[in-house]
Amino acid sequence: MPVKIILSQALLILSLIIGVIPAGARETSVKAKQFPTGYFSQYHKIPIQEKTKVLAKIDATLKKLTQGGFGLIAKGAVIEKPDPGIMTYPQLTILDESGLVIIARRVPNLFYQYRGKAGINPNIYIIIKGARVNIPESYIRYSYVVEGEFVAYANKFVSAVLEGLERPAAPQGRQPARPAP
Repeated sequence: MPVKIILSQALLILSLIIGVIPAGARETSVKAKQFPTGYFSQYHKIPIQEKTKVLAKIDATLKKLTQGGFGLIAKGAVIEKPDPGIMTYPQLTILDESGLVIIARRVPNLFYQYRGKAGINPNIYIIIKGARVNIPESYIRYSYVVEGEFVAYANKFVSAVLEGLERPAAPQGRQPARPAP
């Protein structure tokens, strides 16, 4: 047997024994929390002095999340129109279920180059890190604005999007056909 073959087989066996051959990546999880649905609607019509206090409380809460290694869940409707021509959005503005306006930076587009007939879902479910209050925007928009960096899409959201792309919605007034058992 040629020396090269013997040497390569010996290296293969040795790498198997010590576990040098790379294995599949493990699924990672991200710790995240969210504000309750509708929580900030109670604070929308308060005086400016009170708004300053609420913004300070939000900021303190977000700092605790960051220090604890948690991200912030942003779940709601995207304000910008979805565009399959954009690979990564520089920023997305989300009307969160809690009543916050969340600006997420560098968000990958799940619908990039999508040309199907099913409509693009304007809702989103992501996690951001380094969340902080954007005080100037909070006063300009008459809302509570938080911003941060995109970390991940929620697994359930990605699964639902992929399922929707594989099985487009039925026309108005018709129920989708169910597969035979």
